[in-house]
Amino acid sequence: MAIFNKDNEHSVSASETTIIASGAKIDGVFNCQSRLHVDGEVKGQINSQSIVTIGKNGKIHGQVVANRLIVNGLFEGDANCDGVEVLEGGTFLGKVHSKELMIEAKARFEGESKIKKDGETPIVMDSEEQ
Repeated sequence: MAIFNKDNEHSVSASETTIIASGAKIDGVFNCQSRLHVDGEVKGQINSQSIVTIGKNGKIHGQVVANRLIVNGLFEGDANCDGVEVLEGGTFLGKVHSKELMIEAKARFEGESKIKKDGETPIVMDSEEQ
């Protein structure tokens, strides 16, 4: 069900979540405004204006540009987010450009991190640049 404001523009509810279920595989560019929960596998680029969560069995290979990335499964690639959390049991392999990076005990992080300055906006790359 879509929610519209007075100008008939689509607005996103804070409770909306897009789910990529276990067994599902997506290859390419995925754009969304709502929260995204990945239990399946995504290869390519994800652009989200909200939170991207990788479940325990979820995998993302590629680039994520989002407000926040929460890794409980496997992330391999480049992340450009305001905040990145690697939870216990989660694996992050790659580069992160973020204001905040949190790595829990028993989480795995291999790669590079760079601190994003206040006011710096995420860089959305064309799929050709991957």
